[in-house]
Amino acid sequence: MPPLTLHTEAFWMSPWDFSAFVALREKGLAFGAAIIQVAEGMDVLDRVAEHSITRGTPLLQHGDFWVAASLAINEYLEDSFPPPSWPRLFPEDLRERARAREVMSWLRTAQRPLQRERPTQVIFYPDSLPPLSDAGARAAAELIGVAERLGCAAVGHLFGRFTIVDAELAFALMRLVRTRHAVPDPVRAFAEAVWTRPSVREFVEHPRPPHPPWPLARYLR
Repeated sequence: MPPLTLHTEAFWMSPWDFSAFVALREKGLAFGAAIIQVAEGMDVLDRVAEHSITRGTPLLQHGDFWVAASLAINEYLEDSFPPPSWPRLFPEDLRERARAREVMSWLRTAQRPLQRERPTQVIFYPDSLPPLSDAGARAAAELIGVAERLGCAAVGHLFGRFTIVDAELAFALMRLVRTRHAVPDPVRAFAEAVWTRPSVREFVEHPRPPHPPWPLARYLR
């Protein structure tokens, strides 16, 4: 099998690096990791970006093939290493699989106020934060509402077994859990259960520089 390499940002705190990393681990695939960004939002190193059509991140290298963006990477892994020979990343049921993709697409497009006011930096580098703005509070309420409608609970999965949408949703919820936002007990229990999964723990506990890449004021201004 051609070698697999996941190219990520240096601080190991991007939700999309996280998603691709967990997907590779859940598939049981051997892969290497390489740094192509100093921090989220900075330009990708030219020597690697030339392999990406969109210059996006994270970036998966599989032999001489390169593909960027976590959703595309996860779909590629599912198709290249399909069930039942390899563990499943997406729900087996057609409708549940569509629902999972709906949620994953929504997490990438509809949570901008919360992502700005509760950046993933606060999960790994705790700090004091001002209250959420009205827009941030609405985004937090929407995230919790989606989690409740999906039936999040302490079992730690939404569709009968763990899939990649569970990891992505739990990561988003940790923006609130780790900053002491009021989160309903079943939703909090779901996020905390996912947080104990070995593939998730490996990413969360990966060594990081001792200081965050940016002061929080950069995000909040």
